[in-house]
Parts: sequence; structure tokens; C-alpha cells
Amino acid sequence: MRSESQSNTSIIRQDRVTGFEKFAFGCGEISTNIVFTIATSLLVTFYTDVVHVSPAVIGLIIAVSQVFNGLSDISAGFIIDRTRSKYGRARVWMLRMSVPYAVAAVLLMAVPSRIGGLAQAVYIFVTYNLMLTVVYTMFQLPFATTMTYMTRSQKERSSINIVRMAMSPIGNIMITLVFTRVLSIMPGGGEASQRNWIVLTAIYAAAAAAMMLFCFASVRERVKVLDEYGEEKVPLKKAVPALFQNKYFVMLFLFFVAFAMYQTFSGTVTTYYCKWIIGDMAIIGNVNTACYGITIVATLGLGKIMHLTTKRNWCILGALFIVAGSLIVLADPASVAVVTIGGLLRGIGMTPILGMIFTMIADSIEYGQWKTGARTAGAIQSASTSGQKFGQGIGSALIGAIMAASGYSGEAASQTARALETISGLFVYGVALLGFLMIAVLLFYRLDREYPAVMRDLVAREAGKNQAIESILNENPELILAYIGEQTGAREAAETQIARNVERGQP
Repeated sequence: MRSESQSNTSIIRQDRVTGFEKFAFGCGEISTNIVFTIATSLLVTFYTDVVHVSPAVIGLIIAVSQVFNGLSDISAGFIIDRTRSKYGRARVWMLRMSVPYAVAAVLLMAVPSRIGGLAQAVYIFVTYNLMLTVVYTMFQLPFATTMTYMTRSQKERSSINIVRMAMSPIGNIMITLVFTRVLSIMPGGGEASQRNWIVLTAIYAAAAAAMMLFCFASVRERVKVLDEYGEEKVPLKKAVPALFQNKYFVMLFLFFVAFAMYQTFSGTVTTYYCKWIIGDMAIIGNVNTACYGITIVATLGLGKIMHLTTKRNWCILGALFIVAGSLIVLADPASVAVVTIGGLLRGIGMTPILGMIFTMIADSIEYGQWKTGARTAGAIQSASTSGQKFGQGIGSALIGAIMAASGYSGEAASQTARALETISGLFVYGVALLGFLMIAVLLFYRLDREYPAVMRDLVAREAGKNQAIESILNENPELILAYIGEQTGAREAAETQIARNVERGQP
């Protein structure tokens, strides 16, 4: 019989994840961000200014779609938790969804121009939901969940996430800095040509799919905690209530709503602000390069100082920088330099949030298992990101409704004073308000201090269960071959029987 320390080591797998594997995982993050940035920063402008659909119609479509999108996240989480394949639970979906991801991204831009407004709206609704409700959900969510299966070590998870978030802005910069500039010099109408949007999106989507396939081929799932302890599939009737018994999941869900609203406001309104207030839409590249470029450097530095305070405090500090980056624009609203400095401050603010939030989700998974006895990594990850989708929907609906009420017209050569005031107000005060909302949610988060005690108790429980399983194997040697056998079905059957015996206190 192994010692308790040996059992604990086997329960919390301290597998070291190589630097190459972390880099590959970061490439997956770039891949997911390419279409996400198109959807949050450029798609609304494309619909209103290139296809000439009313901003109110687009806002309504996106708002309704994000409700479906959020629900699909939750469904996808349960699908991931119940997936079994030779490539693991979550990682296999990177392989399955890479090609559909590229195809669906192109369909977003292929809005027929020679059909009526209602038909265009239907096409946009269908393709938007195909991309973001179905394909992107089963593309991004399994990718994000994979980190929780790569290792259970808090230190390794933090390291993986630091690399991931350091590489994350590259996808945004590839779109906001390069995409818009390439569009402007393409023949046949530049950024006003729908064909140019389709061609360039196809190139980016193919590159994104290739990066995710590279990620799939390079990373590995190591953590199989539930498999080892006999709880192969958590029933829905147990998994759903377990989500709402986890108070920290609820807080992170609300935080994601606020943070996604900020990203949607910042991304979408920045495009309008650069085009109509500054007078050059290409300036969005300067602003976002400042915002996301500093994030790359700052995230790497964050790894050296993150021990100085808790993850919650880092996120609150980040939200304060976001507020400052918004309000500083009041010093000179039409100045490229001031707006760029504002983007720089927001980028500094996003650094600790992006560097910590996904690790906080992983912490809440452990808390949920400790609190309810059910480890539902996919469900918690999906429900958290569904908050992101709801936030995007709410943000898009608000932007569309407010812009329409202001009299904004994508076909107009100039905008009314009221429309310009609205764009400025959303860019400055709307974003600042969302920063304060993020802070309000985090004030109630205490898991950073509770986590060590939670993990000590959880490890002790799992060590006891592991020892009970070993005892049964010693007393029933005929189960050993099945348990360690290479046939998945035989092993799962053995684990199920062992778990039942443990619960009944029988050999």
C-alpha cells in the first residue's frame, strides 16, 4: 500500500507541462481570437456600413442570438464532460471543429446583396448563429477546458495561462492593425467592397484553423481524476444544481457578463469613434495595438509579480486602469495620441484580468468539487463563458439601440451632432461604467484565501477514496487486469463496479 503522500501525488498530478506545449496552447488562443475579434470589433461595422443593414436590426439579431449562444455554451459543457475518445475529453473537439470554424467564418461575410432587407436579416441571423452559437462554441470551449485537463497543479496552470494570455493579443492585433489596413489597399473598392471582406476573412480563417490543428497535435490531457475514482459521467440532475451551489462560479459568471460587455463596447464603439470622431478608421489599429501590444509585454511581467497579491486584487486593479483609460480621453477627445494612451491604459488593465480570470475559473472547479462532490469542469467552464456570450449580446443590443435612437446612419456621408455625441459618450462613459461594474462583482470574491484549505480537504478525501479502491483491488485481484487493461470498455466497467462497491462499503 502506498503512503498517503504518494497517494496525494497521484491524485493531484504534478505533471510538468513543457514550454513547447504551452506555446502550442497559446497558438490555439490566437486561433480562437481571430474570429472573436472580427465579431466584436468589425462585424457590426461591416453589416451597417458595407451591407447597409440598420444598426437596430443588427443589435436585435445579435442580442437574440447571444441568448441562444449562452445556452449552447452550457449544453456544450455537458457534452464535453460526457465525451470519451482516444484524444481525451476536450482536446478532440479541436480536431473536429477546425474546418467548420473556417467555413462558418467566411459565411458571416457572404451576405447576399441582391435580396430584400428581411431576407438579409434572416441570412445574418442564421450564419451568425451557425458561427457563434454552434461552431465557435464547440471550437473555443473545449480548447479553454483543455487547460483543466493538462495539469491539476495550480503553479503549472498559472504558467500555462500566462503564456496563453501573453499570446492572446496577437489575434486581436492581426485583425485590428493588419486586417483593416490590408482592406484599405485592396483593389475593387478597399474597405467598402464586400468581396474584399470575404477574401481576407477566408485567408485569416484558414490560418486560424491551421493554428488550432497545431495546438491539437501538440498538447496532451493528463488529468483524469473522475475516471480514476469511478464517477465517469455526472448525471445532469446532479451537475446542474451543483453549478448554482458554487457561489464562486456565480460570481465569475456575473464578472464575465460585465467584462464581455466592456470588450463589446470597447471593440465596437472604438471602430465608430475612430471613423467619425477622429476621422480615420485605420486609427483603430493604433489604439488596439497600444491596448493589446502592451498586454503581451505586461502579461509576461505579470508572471514575475503575481505573487504580491491575490488574483481578485489584481483583477480589481486592472478594472481601475480600464476606467482610467476611458476617462483620460476627456483631456482631448479628438487627439490620436490621447486616445492611444487611453488604449495603452486599458491594455494594462486587461493584463491582470486576462492573466488571472481563467485560473480563477479552474479554482472554482476545485471549489465546486469540494462543495458538491461533483467535478464538472466542462459545465463550469461553459457556464462561465456563457456569461461572456450574454454580455456580448446585451452589449451589442445596447449599442444598436442607442446608436439607432441617436439617428446614426451607416449610409450617411456625415453624422448628426447627436449621433457623434452618442458615440463619444459610449466610448468614454459607457466603458468606464462597465469597469466599475466589474469591481463591484469582485468585492465579494474570497476564494483566493479559502483555496488552500479547500484543496487540503479535497486531497484528503480523494486520497481516502484512492486507498479504498486499492484495498478492493487487493481483495479482488480478478479486477486488476480489467482496471489497468488497454480496452477502454473493460476499464470503465471495472471502475464503475469499484465505485459502486466503495459507495456500498463492499469488496
